[in-house]
Amino acid sequence: MSEESKTTGDEAEAVEVEGQPQTPPSERVMILFMGSHHQHALTSIQYYVPDAVHIVTSDDFRDKYVRNLNEWSKKYGFRKGTVESVPDLFERTAAESLLSCVFKIAGSEYNHSKGRITPFHWRVGITGGTMHMAAVATLAANILDSQAFYVIKPEEGESVMPNKQVIELPSLISLKTAMALNPVDVSFLLDQGSGHLDDLGSNTEMKPWLVGRMKAVGMIETHHSEPQWRLTPSGYEVLTMLSSGPMFDLRKGDAIAKMAQSGDGDDFESGFYA
Repeated sequence: MSEESKTTGDEAEAVEVEGQPQTPPSERVMILFMGSHHQHALTSIQYYVPDAVHIVTSDDFRDKYVRNLNEWSKKYGFRKGTVESVPDLFERTAAESLLSCVFKIAGSEYNHSKGRITPFHWRVGITGGTMHMAAVATLAANILDSQAFYVIKPEEGESVMPNKQVIELPSLISLKTAMALNPVDVSFLLDQGSGHLDDLGSNTEMKPWLVGRMKAVGMIETHHSEPQWRLTPSGYEVLTMLSSGPMFDLRKGDAIAKMAQSGDGDDFESGFYA
């Protein structure tokens, strides 16, 4: 697939299946936790091209990010969200206050979209601010079933390269989605890495809704005009993590035995699950 045809799993929740109604694109919302430095925010915006951006920061930087968000929204063409700030960043109540900011943002998006929010399409930046801000940001991403990410600071003299410097953290929703897969199908996905969409229907037990879910959470991506799929780097990492260890091998062995007992042995012998 060419770079121009890449998708990030954010365009639609459904995979393009003939005769199946398509889900309209959902808004790509970004929540950035920010401290004194802001360069990582620009890298994040350039990488994800969000539809809307919200910021969580301390009261000390609120005015700064109100101005910045206004400028960035005009420059990069996204909808300006809210700037939520806390007065107690270094108090024992900071975690609750920061999490409350995220819930306010979710409420704002709920009202804006008239109740049609899809938080698993959202991105939460954990780069800025203090360590406990990063911890709360990661917790918030998991509560929302959103994707948490971190931006690496470029080396001295190195150019900003969003594709290299943005690192996505495995999300709970990706892990939960992966755990819904037959262990044999996990091995098939890892072994193949890419292929024709029809192969997923004929060579695995994956139903169209599960394929669509994997696309929606960013585990696989599909070609915009051809029935092709491939694992994303995030999808590969999650499936590799899931398939590590003896428990997975036991589950896979049980799945193969059940397939043989249920009359699916022919498919196994033909090499579909080799």
